[in-house]
Amino acid sequence: MLRRGDLDGYDPSGEPGGDLDRDADLEAPDGGGSRIRCPRCGWLPRAESLWSCTCLHAWNTFDTGGRCPAGGRQWLETACLRCHRWSKHRDWYVDEE
Repeated sequence: MLRRGDLDGYDPSGEPGGDLDRDADLEAPDGGGSRIRCPRCGWLPRAESLWSCTCLHAWNTFDTGGRCPAGGRQWLETACLRCHRWSKHRDWYVDEE
């Protein structure tokens, strides 16, 4: 994941220009009817989308609720790989109605 104001950790393999309507978008780990999407632009991350931690580990932040599995850092905000804006991690989870 990126730190606010630090784009050095940006990983272009996260498909920043990806479509909003992908079949392989993610569901929230709660097992309910939640979906994961950027609260600012609506981008839907895919399972292959990767964020980088300050420890340089790359992983899908939604697999772990924003906690880096290598260094253990808990990210409270997540940067969108499409619009590059930051939002609270919890705001990415949206209930399907």
